[in-house]
Amino acid sequence: MIICIIVLFTAVFYYFTTKIPSPHVETSLGGAFWPKLILILLFLTSCSCLMRLLFGKKRNKGQMADEQKEESYAHIKEKEEVDETTSFPLLIFGILISFIYIASLKWVGFTITTPIFMALFLYITGYKKKIMLTAVSLITTAVFLLLFVIATYIPLPRGHGIFKSISVLIY
Repeated sequence: MIICIIVLFTAVFYYFTTKIPSPHVETSLGGAFWPKLILILLFLTSCSCLMRLLFGKKRNKGQMADEQKEESYAHIKEKEEVDETTSFPLLIFGILISFIYIASLKWVGFTITTPIFMALFLYITGYKKKIMLTAVSLITTAVFLLLFVIATYIPLPRGHGIFKSISVLIY
C-alpha cells in the first residue's frame, strides 16, 4: 500500500517539476534536472518493489520458510561478526568528524577539506592501504568538482585566505 502511494506521489511531483522555471544562469541541464532525475529513480525503484510484491506471492510456503531460516541464520552470523563494543565508538567518531567537516568547509574550502575527511574516515574505519586511500580521496573529490562546479555550475565553498587561493588554483 505504501509503495502505491509513493508511486502516485512521484508521478504527481514529477508533473510539478515540469512547472519549474528556467534558472537565470545558462546551463545545459536546466533547473528541473535534479528533481526530475531523483523522482524518476524513486519511481523506478518503487515500481520494482511493487512488482516484486505482486508477483512474488506465487512462491510456495516451503520456499518462504527456507528463505526465512536462511535470513535468520545470516542475521545471527552478522551479529557475531559485528562487535558492538567497537561499532559504537566508530559511530561517535563518524558523527564527530562529520560535524568537523561541515564546520570547516566554510573556512578551509571543499577542495582541501573533502580529501582529508575522506582519507581520515576510511583509515579510521579500517581501510589501511595508504596509496588507495589517497587515490580514492582525490579522485572522488575531482569527480564531485567536475559534477557540481563544471557540469551543473553549483559553486562549492572555496575557503578563506590561503585556502581560497589554493581552491582558485584548482578550479
